[in-house]
Amino acid sequence: MELAIPEFSNQLANFFNDWKRIEQQQQDVVQEQLSFEENLGQFFKDWRKVFINDRQLARFFAQYQSDEVQAPILAAQQQGLAVNVWQTAGLKNDEVRHSKVLKWFLDCRGDHGQGNAILLHLLKELPLLEKYQPKRYFTTEECCPLGNQESRVDIEIDADEFLLFIEIKINATEGQDQLQRYIDIAQAKAKNRDWLIVYLTRDGKLPEKYKAYKNLQGMSWMEISKILSTYTKKSEINNRSAWLVKQFADHIKIF
Repeated sequence: MELAIPEFSNQLANFFNDWKRIEQQQQDVVQEQLSFEENLGQFFKDWRKVFINDRQLARFFAQYQSDEVQAPILAAQQQGLAVNVWQTAGLKNDEVRHSKVLKWFLDCRGDHGQGNAILLHLLKELPLLEKYQPKRYFTTEECCPLGNQESRVDIEIDADEFLLFIEIKINATEGQDQLQRYIDIAQAKAKNRDWLIVYLTRDGKLPEKYKAYKNLQGMSWMEISKILSTYTKKSEINNRSAWLVKQFADHIKIF
């Protein structure tokens, strides 16, 4: 007897919920700083607790291939709901290309038409700047704030109220005294304004010697992805620019 659609959906949900539970348990174990062997043993111990009915799983995959289940999936693909233009464009792990896209989204003058909305969502996650809601500001990529060609900031946001630098890293590491140079430049250019340097990396961590600096904040690509996704959830369903934001959020969360 074939599974009804509700039963099929329940099995799928239960399977992935159990899988996610194991993943979360593994993360908790890692936080306890166990050895590799202990981590591996804990994984298989938790894996055994998840009962998988092989007959139901076989029926699940058979049902998944049926026209009844595939029809809405194909319809969604035909409407472009599965496309990701950023992956297709070949951004890969190129820091310069990702910097250009992120700068475009944050630019209140960008032709995406979202004004300052995306920047405001970012500022909410920056304690030093969260109180600000600038309507107009200047957004510059590959900026030399004081004319020093050796100190190019990936993204600069220059507002009346504050100065924000965003330094982007995907595979690269900090250049020699790079953050210290940015600190010196930001202090000089900001004058009496608040200023902040966001160090955007895979793990969101600052180098050890900079962790005590209140004007430096580490941020991960996953955090940026969540910020962008939050913005899209509050956007109109037919907002094409929000679609592009969501696709970029999906693209960068794998870093």
